[in-house]
This record gives sequence, structure tokens and C-alpha cells, in this order.
Amino acid sequence: MDTQIRGKAVGFVLFAAMIFLSIYFQRQQAQTDAEQAAAGQVAAEQQAESGAGQQLGSDAGQQAGSDAGQQLGSDARQQAGNSVGQQADMEKKIALTFDDGPHPVYTKLLLDGLRERGVKATFFVVGENIPGREDIIRQMAQDGHLIGNHTYDHCDISSLSAEEACRELKKTSDLVEQITGNATAYVRPPFGKWDDALDCRTSMIAVKWTVDPMDWTTKNTSQVVAKVLEAAAENDIILLHDYYESSVKAALEIVDRLQAEGFTFVTVEELLLE
Repeated sequence: MDTQIRGKAVGFVLFAAMIFLSIYFQRQQAQTDAEQAAAGQVAAEQQAESGAGQQLGSDAGQQAGSDAGQQLGSDARQQAGNSVGQQADMEKKIALTFDDGPHPVYTKLLLDGLRERGVKATFFVVGENIPGREDIIRQMAQDGHLIGNHTYDHCDISSLSAEEACRELKKTSDLVEQITGNATAYVRPPFGKWDDALDCRTSMIAVKWTVDPMDWTTKNTSQVVAKVLEAAAENDIILLHDYYESSVKAALEIVDRLQAEGFTFVTVEELLLE
């Protein structure tokens, strides 16, 4: 009987021990699973933070690259602007002027040649030569040339009274204004003789010259060209006459030669106002 009791007791103890061990191992497994889950959560968070950091780094890199590109673009535009400004400063400007026209044939030939070359010039016209040649004056204006005043009948205005001189200038200016809509703002006194007292009597600005090949005396195209090319320099004002065929031919050759040397032809107004 005692043996049976002891056997049952031992069995009960073993059974209880097995239950205890089972519970213990279950708790250990649960703890391990929790720890692994926590570790997985930490790893996931670290991965997310790493990805966010990489994205931020990428965004920052892209932003830096964009900023750098914008800066480079700005620098390039500024450099281009500076180059344009420097190019403008480096232009060698020179003015080509013609007296005594308009001639019914030679002035038209000259205008056509200048248009082909993209050149602007200044024409100091004589009033008595305008009637019947209004179309030539109109073409001068349409092509962008500056039309100046050379008196009405090519007189020495320094020998006239102020009233007479002003009438000479006004008569020509009125004719030009009737055709083009603009009066003459510049005057070239015949023979270069200008009475300074007229500065107070007229709003026109007197314009003389710096290069004079005396084309009207030689009427020799090659000589005129040689004289001008030998003397021409930046900001010069060249005096020619559109009343002679030789002078017109010389003018166009002068343009071709000086353009090849880097000169830009402008009106006297552009030279005087720069």
C-alpha cells in the first residue's frame, strides 16, 4: 500500500515538473519572440531613417546641383552680356558724309550701294537741288540716313546777316520737313565757314569734318580712295560729294575697305551724341 502511494506521489511530482518546465519554456520562447520582434522593429526604423537620410542627401545634392546650374547659367548670361558690352566698346565707328546733293542719278546709285552694304550715312542737302527729286530725299529717310542742311543755294553764310543766314537754312529745312516729316537738326556750312553768332539764332548744330580727300577737285576714284584710307581713323568724319560719279564709286569702295578693317559706319549724330 505504501509502495503504491509513493509511486503515485512520484508520478504526481514528475507530472507537475513537466507542467512547470512546459510553462517555463513557453515563457522563454515568448520572450525570445518579443526580443526578436523588437529587434526587427528597431532595424526597420533604422532602415527607414537611413532611407530618409539618403533621400534627404539626394534632395540636397539635387538642390545643390540645381543651384550650381542656376549659378553657372547666371554667370554665363553675365559673361555673355559683358562680351556684348565689350564688343560694343571695341567697335571702331566712323561717319561718311556727303554734300551738295541730291543729284538725280549719282545720289540714287549711292543710296542703292549703301543699302546693299547695310551702311548709314549723313547727307547735307542743298535746298535748290530738292525740287523734282523729292523721291530721293524720301529714300534717304526711309533707309535710315541722317539728312542735314547745306543751305538753300550753297552760299557762304558767314558773309550774310544773321537774318539772311537763318532764312537760307530755314528754307531748306522746311523743304526736307515737307517730304520726310522731320526738319534738319544739323547744318554743314558751305566752305566750312560758320558764324558762331548763329548758334544763338538757330537750333541746328554745325558739323564740319576731319578727313577731306578733295574729291571735287580730282574726280579720280582711286586717288580719293587712297587719300581716305591713308587718313581714316576711329571717330573720323569723312567729307565726300554725291554730285560726282567718281566720288560715288570711291565712297562704295571706301566702305568695303574700311568694313573689312573692322570699322562700323554711323551717322554724325551717333558720333556727336555718344
